[in-house]
Amino acid sequence: MSSKSTHLGTDMQQWLSAHACRPSTAMRALCDATLQLEDGEMLTSPEQLQFLAFLAASIGATNAIEIGVFTGASALAIAEVLPDDGTIVACDVTTDYLSSTDPAWEQAGVAHKIDLRIGPALDTLQSLLDANKANTFDFMYIDADKTNSKNYYEFGLKLLSQGGIIAIDNMFYSGKVADMTCDDANTLATRELAAFLINDDRIDYSLIPIGDGLALARIL
Repeated sequence: MSSKSTHLGTDMQQWLSAHACRPSTAMRALCDATLQLEDGEMLTSPEQLQFLAFLAASIGATNAIEIGVFTGASALAIAEVLPDDGTIVACDVTTDYLSSTDPAWEQAGVAHKIDLRIGPALDTLQSLLDANKANTFDFMYIDADKTNSKNYYEFGLKLLSQGGIIAIDNMFYSGKVADMTCDDANTLATRELAAFLINDDRIDYSLIPIGDGLALARIL
């Protein structure tokens, strides 16, 4: 997560925010509240929230999955563009950051679309497969523990239908992926994932410099 596109200067970031984003009233309030938190910088940037919604809407997504909910902004962005009978399964291991979430989801009128699952996401994803949900989802957003991102991605390949899109956040990891002196577990996992994705012939692939780097995989 990153509350802004990390490679842009302050002036350009402000310009982008003014010209790239159309937040709903509920989204603006939720983002403002999130940025007041000690960990507010973990918020997905407004331009990336807008882009995720754009992608989901562009493919006519009905059912989505999110790994890593935080305060609920990305779940809200995706839910707002799903049809009224659509669902996003939102996975997290804690409700510690969700004190502002339910009011925002309710205010936006999308709470009925959000299926919040608290527990290890790998267990939740396996439970979806066990419930015969393979190839029934259209969109997936991964923004959680980086050492498991590839595992979440592999589940996504099983759960999403052909043409579905998997978006993976923090592929730049604050620039550490390009600094070979950085060898912490998260950086190594992200670097290895990037090398894997570029060569995965099961997908169409793009890596774009928005937020902290967003990988896009379209299932062939």
